[in-house]
Amino acid sequence: MEIHPIANLIPSMSRDDYASLLANIRVNGLVELITVYEGKILDGRHRARACEEAGVEPRYRDLPDGVDPLEYVLSENLHRRHLTSE
Repeated sequence: MEIHPIANLIPSMSRDDYASLLANIRVNGLVELITVYEGKILDGRHRARACEEAGVEPRYRDLPDGVDPLEYVLSENLHRRHLTSE
C-alpha cells in the first residue's frame, strides 16, 4: 500500500529501531494497527514493511472521521518515538 505524504513528514526509524520492531513483530505479530487515510498508510509505514518481511498479515484501520491527519501523525509519533524539533 502506498505511503501518504503526511507520513513522510516523520523521519524514518534508525536501523536498530527498525530491527527491534521487526524482531518484535516476528515474535508477537502486529500489535498496533496501521492507520490509513485516503487509501494510503498515514501511520505505520515501518510496521507495514516489517509485517511484509516477517510474513505477518498487516491489519489496518481508517483514520476516524473528524480527526486531523497531520495532528494525528504528529501526536502519535512525537510521543511514541520521542522525536524533537531537530
